[in-house]
Amino acid sequence: MNLMYVYSGTGNTLHLAERLSERIGEHEIHNMVGLMDEDVHADGETVGIFYPVHAFGAPAVVHRFLSRLSVKPSSWVYLVLDSAGTPLGAAAQCRRILEKRGIRLDAYFSVKMPGNYPPLSNPPSGEKLRRLVQKGDLSMDGVIEAVLTRKGSRSPNKLLGILSEFINTGALRAAPKGASKFFSTDECTGCGICASVCPVDNVKIVDGRPTWLGNCTGCLSCFHWCPSKAIQYNRGSSFHRNRYGHPSIPLERYLDWCSLGKEEDEK
Repeated sequence: MNLMYVYSGTGNTLHLAERLSERIGEHEIHNMVGLMDEDVHADGETVGIFYPVHAFGAPAVVHRFLSRLSVKPSSWVYLVLDSAGTPLGAAAQCRRILEKRGIRLDAYFSVKMPGNYPPLSNPPSGEKLRRLVQKGDLSMDGVIEAVLTRKGSRSPNKLLGILSEFINTGALRAAPKGASKFFSTDECTGCGICASVCPVDNVKIVDGRPTWLGNCTGCLSCFHWCPSKAIQYNRGSSFHRNRYGHPSIPLERYLDWCSLGKEEDEK
């Protein structure tokens, strides 16, 4: 059995994992969201860890998942990161976390994908998006071949890992404060999708409108997946930014993915 553990906020990472699943044989794909507060023992022949780079490191959900992960010593463990820019030392950070758990990281890969963090840049659309998706798929083809042949990789740069750790830690500490900036406009229909896609249950529907609590991770899933584009993260540039979801992952598929996470949480 080949096991894949995935965290995906807008579908980029889920798309990459599903592409590999088509080639890898017998497999299981698990949503980290439903497992991040559970002790997980992965006993697959291969164990894949998939997540997007947040602030040059691991998202909060991934930190929580990795802190309780154990792996069978004979498993071949690999990491697939995706980001719009440089991952810096994200792989080294993950390797350090795994080493503390007694887990050997055998290989790591990085795939450039369309950007989805609108506070920094407007997510792509149209022809630019199509080209970026195509390049990402071509890059993932190489990752798939490496995983199928269990091709190892050199050790990630420890110095870059230290830098990533410093930046990532600061960003994770600051993220909960950002919840106070979110609001919904009158276009809100009270559909509850924002609450369904939040990985940490930070969004609640109160009197037909979303309310943000104090546990935000800054993933912006609520912003991206809002079908009426009612959710905003500030009162300026937010109104002029594109919403993003990977073209191969429609809203219905992503909601199914979120439901899988909740089902795993209830087991």
